[in-house]
Amino acid sequence: MAFSLLLVALIIGHLLADFYWQPMSWVNDRNSRHFKATKLYFHVLVHGVTSAIIISAWEYTYGWQQISSVVIATAVIMLSHYAIDIAKSYSSKGVVPFLLDQLAHIAVIIYLSVWLSDNTHFLDTLYSLVTNPNVLWVVCGYLIILSPSAVFIRMMLERLTGNFSSKGSLVLAGQSIGMLERVLMLSFILLDQFAGVGFLLAAKSVFRFGDLSASKDKKLTEYVMLGTLLSVSVTLFVGLMVKYLIH
Repeated sequence: MAFSLLLVALIIGHLLADFYWQPMSWVNDRNSRHFKATKLYFHVLVHGVTSAIIISAWEYTYGWQQISSVVIATAVIMLSHYAIDIAKSYSSKGVVPFLLDQLAHIAVIIYLSVWLSDNTHFLDTLYSLVTNPNVLWVVCGYLIILSPSAVFIRMMLERLTGNFSSKGSLVLAGQSIGMLERVLMLSFILLDQFAGVGFLLAAKSVFRFGDLSASKDKKLTEYVMLGTLLSVSVTLFVGLMVKYLIH
């Protein structure tokens, strides 16, 4: 319980300091001036103060009540946050750098939580989870329904419909919607919530009905139907295979 409490408290502190207590002007200053940005040092200080308060309260209640542990952990959080944010400021502004940035911060927090609480059980649990064949089959299923399935569905549509494409839509929007759709469907299947699959298809049909009715284009209707049915078929097959291999 002590480890979980420290971990979730530090994560909440990180979220507050990184997203709620950091004005956009600080972010812009860091991205434009990098290590010369004064606001970056304010941001790191906010993280340091927040973390120090959390760690001090936890150390006094559950830890060894050593001020040195508080100082070391706070310093690690501040220095690592500074280094990670500087690296991000030189990267391209996109989803991948954002995710890597947040994962790096969370990894530091997990490491410090394990060290402060001396919780080796967490590492053992994490190792057993990573080496669990059932978990790996689930990961494999999600990997299959993302990019490989998108390639397969695109090839099948090209074969069945020629070079027909839906004009006027956002670039890669259809592929992204399809991926999200398959992720949700696979999640419902693995959780034995097949009603969720039906709800998802019904919701998609409602949103698509207006577009298809307005277009009066039979080829577009057939294209959308083929894409949806292929996506559902692939996800059902992968989901049922994963469930079979797990059990």
